[in-house]
Formats: sequence, C-alpha cells, structure tokens
Amino acid sequence: MKAFIFYTTEGYTESPNNITIENCQLLGEGNGKTMEEAFSNLLKEKPWIEEYGFRINNGSIIARELAHTQCLYI
Repeated sequence: MKAFIFYTTEGYTESPNNITIENCQLLGEGNGKTMEEAFSNLLKEKPWIEEYGFRINNGSIIARELAHTQCLYI
C-alpha cells in the first residue's frame, strides 16, 4: 500500500492577529495501491470533504505520495 496526502488551494485561514490568509488546506491522508484508490478511500473516510463543498473533480486537489508514513513532531 502507498500513502498519499491530499490538499487544495481552496480556502483560507485566520492568523492569530485576525488577518485572513489564503493558503493550502490539508484534506487528509489516504492509502491505496494507486493515487486514485487512495483518494477514493479518503473520501469514504472523510465525507465532510464533499459535504463542505471542496471541488473534487476539477483539478483543485493535489496529491503527493509520502516517502514513509512515520509521523515526526518538531
């Protein structure tokens, strides 16, 4: 199984001093034999992605294969 992260440039966040900043939104991590399978699995696990209006079929979501799945906190 391969691991992928999925993110989009749709969205924004608010800084600690209340300034709106356009940024990337991390949607989650999916696992599968292919990127397509991993994305399908992600959508099944996180139905809020579609429910909250992220556009999933127009090239807005970016996938990156992870080299390993170990999490490092720094």
